[in-house]
Amino acid sequence: MTKIWRTRFPYLGLAASALTALVAYQSVRRFAAPGELTFSAYLVTSINICSTAIIPIFSTVFAATLIAGETSRGTLRSILPRPIRRSQFLNAKLLAGFLYLLLLFAANLAVSIPIAMQFPAHPALDELAQLPSAGLQVGIFALGFLLTLIPHLATVCFGFMVSVLSRSLVTSIGVAVGIILSLMPLQVLIHFGSFDLEQWLFTNYYDAGMKIVANKTSAIYDTWAQESVYRLLGTGVVSAVVFLAISYWIFLRRDINE
Repeated sequence: MTKIWRTRFPYLGLAASALTALVAYQSVRRFAAPGELTFSAYLVTSINICSTAIIPIFSTVFAATLIAGETSRGTLRSILPRPIRRSQFLNAKLLAGFLYLLLLFAANLAVSIPIAMQFPAHPALDELAQLPSAGLQVGIFALGFLLTLIPHLATVCFGFMVSVLSRSLVTSIGVAVGIILSLMPLQVLIHFGSFDLEQWLFTNYYDAGMKIVANKTSAIYDTWAQESVYRLLGTGVVSAVVFLAISYWIFLRRDINE
């Protein structure tokens, strides 16, 4: 993993994630009406901007380098003959991808939470609104964050699969990022009768969890038991399992001397 961090690209992702909190601050200050800004409103905005614009790209690129980087450098031949199972090698690489995903979120939260604390818990225009207690809001944010992680974990698994399939690092990054960037705008345009492609793609649900958090922490009725959450769970989990199954099946049978 040291080789990847030496490229400085992971640091760029962390910096971009952190700076998104400042972008969100400028956004809410500019577009929100006076008295509407709250701790939860800003924090949701920051997480959602980062979750939809920054994290999918950087987590995909990072995952796409995990195996393809070793393949393109020819280091697999020196690593795998050692007393290490191929499955252990893949597990370690995949774990690194998941950890980097968490670091991207942590970088954003490290900046956004201190900024959010300058905003009140209740909107000034409606101080009598029956908002959830502080403890309950923490629980709401925690569950919303877990839901937000699921499609992003699927994204890491997708980049990981492309990395396993590719022999070139450049090809791996180009294909993985190209597909993710293409899906995000195209998914809302493809319809066949009553069939909407976006409903069946995990990339459509990056911000679904936080949308519910925004409503629940603003005293707007919403529920976790709804179709968008079920689709988020289904598309995210199924996609991740399929991507990993393909990755492990191919890599465990690969001839590293090719």
